[in-house]
Amino acid sequence: MTVIYTAILLGTIILCYIVMLAVYWPQARYAKGMLFAITLPEHVMDDSNIQSIQLRFKKRFVQVSLWMTLLLIPFIVSYNWIAYQTLYYFAWLTAFFIVMAVPFRRAFRETLALKREKEWFVGKKRVITTDLRAAYLKNKHMAPAWLFAIPFALSIGLMLWGMRMDASMLSVTLSGLFITALLWFISIQARRVKSKVYSANSEVNVSLNQANRRSLSYLWLTVAVIENVHFLVLAMLVHADDSASFGVWLTMSILLAAIPILWIWQVYRTISERERELLALDDKPIYTDDDEYWANGFTYHNPMDRSVMVEKRVGIGMTINTGTTAGKIMMWGMFGLIFAVIAGACFIVVRAEFTAPSLVVTAEHRVKIDYPMYSYSFNADDIKQMTLIERVPSGMKTEGEATNKYARGHFSLKELGKTRLYIFKNNPPYIQIKLADGYIIYNDKDPMVTERLYEEIRQQLPASE
Repeated sequence: MTVIYTAILLGTIILCYIVMLAVYWPQARYAKGMLFAITLPEHVMDDSNIQSIQLRFKKRFVQVSLWMTLLLIPFIVSYNWIAYQTLYYFAWLTAFFIVMAVPFRRAFRETLALKREKEWFVGKKRVITTDLRAAYLKNKHMAPAWLFAIPFALSIGLMLWGMRMDASMLSVTLSGLFITALLWFISIQARRVKSKVYSANSEVNVSLNQANRRSLSYLWLTVAVIENVHFLVLAMLVHADDSASFGVWLTMSILLAAIPILWIWQVYRTISERERELLALDDKPIYTDDDEYWANGFTYHNPMDRSVMVEKRVGIGMTINTGTTAGKIMMWGMFGLIFAVIAGACFIVVRAEFTAPSLVVTAEHRVKIDYPMYSYSFNADDIKQMTLIERVPSGMKTEGEATNKYARGHFSLKELGKTRLYIFKNNPPYIQIKLADGYIIYNDKDPMVTERLYEEIRQQLPASE
């Protein structure tokens, strides 16, 4: 289990490397009138100072990539201690996103300083807010807003279905509703984003703004539908009761996770190609010089721009304008949510490592198992059968915690079905209790304590087992 857990985390790390490479490496190439997110005239690309900045960026990027790879060694060697490995993973991931941006930030500052020194300004040093006819046509031909009722209906139906099932299903289906609401919000912001001025030719501006909004409106609608199907598959994955169905649902889940990523990339690639193709045929392109609003090239702060979301200079998609009140709330709310999720995950993992379940038999003939989030109690009279076993049947986790050392929570086991596990693995004997709605398997780290607890429970039964 620890090997699988480590492999999953390594998979996310590899994905992060791919994303960083795809986002930052192309910034060293002049495109759309910019280099390192700085607007520059094309003729300065032959300047030796610019070429030196490009070479230094590539060298620094490779160096920090290698250093961050070396810092993965403690993560790998700690695979047998999940709590420490998880803490190190989040610490490394935080450092990774900060450090990997350093070469780009330095190149951005060096390029901006050189631009000011050489006075390589492009166009007018202001933000163009011309309404154009696109301001009146921006909602034409976009996906109708009411179409988002489809993914909302899917997510609500999925949630109601989850409510009829067990708690593990409900948590997954509720996540589907949250993602749908998030994508709907992104779609609304994409509709409200200000019209972009590409050219002095208004026909070019109208065509590009209208076509881009249409593409993005259908993009987020399609992703919302796909994600609802994905969460249905995740719910089935959680509820799978055998390895064959688990493998099928897992494969489908991986495919459905990849499809939205590829679809988003393809849509933004199409938008970029459309802009490049149309502007190549236009003899009146306009480049705006608003570098002062882009801190380090990827953070936009412009109090004079009322747009909450603006197109990114680095990467694809949109970013938040922290110069607006709504932008500030969104930015700090996002950071707060990320911190809460990471802190919560770390707390759960560390607690599981250092907190063991406890079982007591009360004077009222009640058996109580105490463990955070998975506490459970039942009357001794409800026990249908109880025995000491030397081996726990194999199976899959539906909700809970499982490592190579312990398993706690809800599981689906072969031969038994729904089972609550509170066990230290490879540490027999185990107390197996059969109730009307499933099984409970419990043991203590000390086998002698397990046997003593078994006797205590057995004495509470109407008849000796």
